[in-house]
Amino acid sequence: MFKPYSLRLRNFESFVNVAALLLLSIGGLSAQNTLDAALAQIEINNPALRTERQRVEAAAKEYQTGIWLYNPQISYDWLKGFPNSAGNQNDLTVTQPFDYPTAYARRRKLADIKTGQLAFESQSLRQDVLLEAKRIGIQLIYLNKRRAELTRRLRDAEQFLANYQKKYDARDATALDLNKARHQVVNLKTELKLLEAEASERLTSLAALNGGAAIAVTDTLYPAVAALPVFDSLAQTIAYSDPGLQFLQAQQEVGAAQVSLTRALNLPKMEAGYRYQGILGQNFHGLHLGLSIPLWENKNRLAQQQLQAAYYAGQLESRRNERFYDVKRLYEKYQNLQTGLDEYRQSLLSLNNMELLDKALQAGQITTLEYFVEQSLLYESRDRLLELERGSALAAAELFKFSL
Repeated sequence: MFKPYSLRLRNFESFVNVAALLLLSIGGLSAQNTLDAALAQIEINNPALRTERQRVEAAAKEYQTGIWLYNPQISYDWLKGFPNSAGNQNDLTVTQPFDYPTAYARRRKLADIKTGQLAFESQSLRQDVLLEAKRIGIQLIYLNKRRAELTRRLRDAEQFLANYQKKYDARDATALDLNKARHQVVNLKTELKLLEAEASERLTSLAALNGGAAIAVTDTLYPAVAALPVFDSLAQTIAYSDPGLQFLQAQQEVGAAQVSLTRALNLPKMEAGYRYQGILGQNFHGLHLGLSIPLWENKNRLAQQQLQAAYYAGQLESRRNERFYDVKRLYEKYQNLQTGLDEYRQSLLSLNNMELLDKALQAGQITTLEYFVEQSLLYESRDRLLELERGSALAAAELFKFSL
């Protein structure tokens, strides 16, 4: 069977090398920024993560409960004799019931595996929360970059309007040209207002993840990303560190441990203790022994546990394949976005001729209408570049989620 995520010891060195490269590159290429600080705060303050820490502590206590001996039992009987000459009878029994001895080690092993699973569940939740926060942060960085772009455009548009107002007053420009300039200023101010509304909404979402405390992301640079490793190395690294797969691997171990425990519990249960009997002034002391005969109890339990263990194994294999193709899809998406972004950025350099456009208008080589058409095309290109940068950053965040 195809096992793209099959982990072997010979791959461990490769995993360590790739992981170290990625973590150093992703975390160390840029200085501490406000997004990094926001993620650190959210990890501390997020309500879901706080609740998860309490759940893990409670569940760990639960799993360590019931792995010891049963409570001892004490029984006392007093029987009055008839006729009185028969005397009264006193019976005292102290017993300690217990399972077949091998059950205790197997029960502790099962509890340890389940306790270990809790860390994988917590890590999975932590990565989900931080990825959501990082996505919001990337959107805010995009809005910061776009705000700077729109502010620059508005400043140029207002200067353009002021110049054309002077030309119009000097009867050197038409009312139509002046209205176009005014319309551009109004449009840019409206875009900025809409941008601020979206930024406020994003910040509210980020504050919700931070336990209600306001948090700011003022960066204008996206998080640095390492050079993309070859797919096989990255896939192995992600598989080794994916808490979802680690949880299912532990779940498979839980199934095997449960089968082993059930076999032990199907063996006879025992009890031993002390018994005292007093009758007609005579005292009897002795040993109490008991043994259960496992005929009907847990009749189908073992078969059920074996089927459950097989299901866990199949679930793990299915998730491995699913995760493999998820990573492959994200890898190709990021690779294509990054390639397209690099090509678009290079092509835009040759089109970034706003200064030439201004000179052409001043020299009368183009009309005002032609100026606004060319300016609009240039602005659309810049907007497209900002969107590609955002898309690439979002794809990278999802692909490198394991490093959070």
